[in-house]
Amino acid sequence: MFAVLAACGHRDDMAELRARLASVVAEQRPRVAALVVRIAHVKDRLRGNLPGWESELRVAELANDELGLPPFTQDAPPGPTWRPSPASLLGIEPYVVQRARQLGDRAQLQFLVEDTRARYVNGVTEVSARVAEVEAWLASTSP
Repeated sequence: MFAVLAACGHRDDMAELRARLASVVAEQRPRVAALVVRIAHVKDRLRGNLPGWESELRVAELANDELGLPPFTQDAPPGPTWRPSPASLLGIEPYVVQRARQLGDRAQLQFLVEDTRARYVNGVTEVSARVAEVEAWLASTSP
């Protein structure tokens, strides 16, 4: 009987961890979407031969790559099978959702929740700083 109760508790604990993971993803989704909009705006405005544009282009490309968007300077959209890397902000969600379904070990699922939260927090902070740098440069060089 104890084994049945322990198994039931384990399932409840795993369900709670999966719910926490879903909450982390849902909480970060609007932040990531806002960064995608900001980088698109930067991409539209980062034109011309203003002094320092090469450095700012590199910063914008780094932010774009960390987000998981197609290459910043790519003219043609990627093919239909293209997907963002699981190491990018846009690629985290599909990866962790799939991985959470596969995991049966509480410690591994707990690690996935904590790692996902940290990756989002660090990634959003880093990309925000890069985009803000380019936005500030654009604002200072605008006529």
